[in-house]
Amino acid sequence: MNRLAITNIEIHNKTYLAYNLLDERRNLIDFQIFSNDSMLNNIYVGKVENVIENLNAAFVRISQNQRCYLPLNKVNSIIFVKKNSKKNKLVVGDEIVVQIVKDAVKTKEPVASCELTFEGDYSVLTTKNKKMGVSRKLDENTKSTFNEILQKYKEPDFGIVIRTNAKEVDLDKVECDIKKIITKYKDIKEHAKHKSMYDILYNSPKGFIAKIKSQNSENIDYIYTDIKDVYDEINNHLGYIAQKNMLKFYDDKDVSLKTLYNIRSFVDELTQKKVKLKSGANIIIEALETLTIIDVNTSKCLKKENVIEKVNSEAAIEIARQLRLRNISGMIIIDFINMDSKEKNYNLIQCLKKEIAKDPVKTDFIDITKLGLVELTRKKISKSLIDIIREK
Repeated sequence: MNRLAITNIEIHNKTYLAYNLLDERRNLIDFQIFSNDSMLNNIYVGKVENVIENLNAAFVRISQNQRCYLPLNKVNSIIFVKKNSKKNKLVVGDEIVVQIVKDAVKTKEPVASCELTFEGDYSVLTTKNKKMGVSRKLDENTKSTFNEILQKYKEPDFGIVIRTNAKEVDLDKVECDIKKIITKYKDIKEHAKHKSMYDILYNSPKGFIAKIKSQNSENIDYIYTDIKDVYDEINNHLGYIAQKNMLKFYDDKDVSLKTLYNIRSFVDELTQKKVKLKSGANIIIEALETLTIIDVNTSKCLKKENVIEKVNSEAAIEIARQLRLRNISGMIIIDFINMDSKEKNYNLIQCLKKEIAKDPVKTDFIDITKLGLVELTRKKISKSLIDIIREK
């Protein structure tokens, strides 16, 4: 029985919202902390401040104190509020609608896109992909039913995808959800032309709401929170969870929620470089400026080849888990313990590929270098745990 606990936690005198998904043995499956300054998925009227052809990018100011980075390959569906020239391409002075797709990290500014995305309870609208689709995890009969519904709402401006959590929901509710996100998109598109520079057109739901939506609800049996605002937000934005009686308000005065689920120790473990494995071996995670290096180590008493193979497999499973829990992204280099068998190396890579495939964030196996180092990449969606803590 998987439980999701959402509560406040203090780190270095700063309060964060901690998202903790645990299995029936109270092992951590998923973890994330949220600060209150995230702009992820917000939509603004921004002014183009600079266009840099060599970088194929532009800088767009979205407030007096904040600008964002706009890759020009993400400007296929521009909504102009004010066009500063007769040229078709983007120029300095243009006022456009942008959505923040990546939070600011360290010295890097937030990344914006002109392609908009709106997440409903059971569906997602995007102007990037104009196709109508259904989650691959749904069975063929369900897909067929939803595809028939989607055809009624097909328009050239956008595409819609039905989420996995729509499986057990009444068709009327799914249709209502589709209509809601279409209305939201059209309202913003229509009203944008009457807005002023730096206006915010859309405040996205809190980060934990998007996180719950991205998590297959079949993997969550109960949600506990001791924060009234969080309880109300989930009720307002995720009605299907409340209807299933999954949402519980925790108000035990004797034992706090973070004590009950040992949340403080999870934070401490996930901020340590060394991760101990059950075999007695360990992995060392070193987060550098542009990449993360992971080293698998074994003690002197574990030098037999069959033991090394087991340690490497154990490490591969734990590494994939740590990437998710710490929200590590970018280039990742892994130094496994050397093995003298091609077959064992092949089995290890297959094990690693299987584990990273479980990650909801796109994670790719790239290659093995001549020195035997494994290269992975993981898509950056939001700040890593370490980045959030270091920032403060």
